[in-house]
Amino acid sequence: MKRIAITGARGFVGSMLARRFEDAGWAVTRFSHSQAASDGDTVPFLLGEELDADVFRSRHITALLHCAYDFKPAGRAEIHRINVEGSRKLLAAASAGGVERIAVLSTISAFEGCRSLYGRAKLEIEAAAVAAGALVVRAGLVWADGAPTGGGMFGSLARSVNASLVPLVPLISGGVHPQYLIHEQDLWELIRRFCDGELHNPGKPVVAAAPRPWAMRDLLVELARRQGGHPRFLPVPWQPVWAGLRLAEIAHLPVPYRSDSVISLVYQDPKPDFALLKALGIAARDFS
Repeated sequence: MKRIAITGARGFVGSMLARRFEDAGWAVTRFSHSQAASDGDTVPFLLGEELDADVFRSRHITALLHCAYDFKPAGRAEIHRINVEGSRKLLAAASAGGVERIAVLSTISAFEGCRSLYGRAKLEIEAAAVAAGALVVRAGLVWADGAPTGGGMFGSLARSVNASLVPLVPLISGGVHPQYLIHEQDLWELIRRFCDGELHNPGKPVVAAAPRPWAMRDLLVELARRQGGHPRFLPVPWQPVWAGLRLAEIAHLPVPYRSDSVISLVYQDPKPDFALLKALGIAARDFS
């Protein structure tokens, strides 16, 4: 039986990919800080802590998918210690444990010149992954068929335009910033084919998203339409939104979005390259 370990397997994208690997006949070991009764083989895992290579060797794991990222730390030093150094420890343990194929899930927010702390941390993780011979996937906003509910950023955006919850939707900069989306099936196909040895590793990050951009306003209108709603928008400049979220974070108040997410939204990759995805034979479907 083919065996894969998945970090962040309780998150929105990680859990979806874990289910798909199981449906395809793989034995899945979930690396997670928490465990559900239905999870099967689960390894207690906290990103940033030391990891024994025997965890992989003893289970005969041949593939690793690294989805985990800890959003709780807000300072640059703590983000680096937990997420960047933690990923390096994970990759080293996997290589020492005999894992043959490693895929690391990154983000389309990571690119040379990005300004968000999230994007910069992912860039460092990408460099470590490439050095370890891993496939790096810069995924866009992951969506699925059916009602736009569930977890992840896609579910958060859908809830933000649910008329029964939010009568008036604040829209940063009028919603002009583009969003690039990837269907869960297309993301799964890319990673599954790599783990099965059907795809070569190009040795640099693969942007996994459909090339058609959706302006944030258009995306929110469509998400509202699929829920039977017609939202009213209130355009707001991004600077006070960022400042308000940042002050709430400093005061340790709960916030719906991180201030760093505003930076990722405003300062995006001006020209993402989708050529590698096409060259690997993945035709990402449009969100329509």
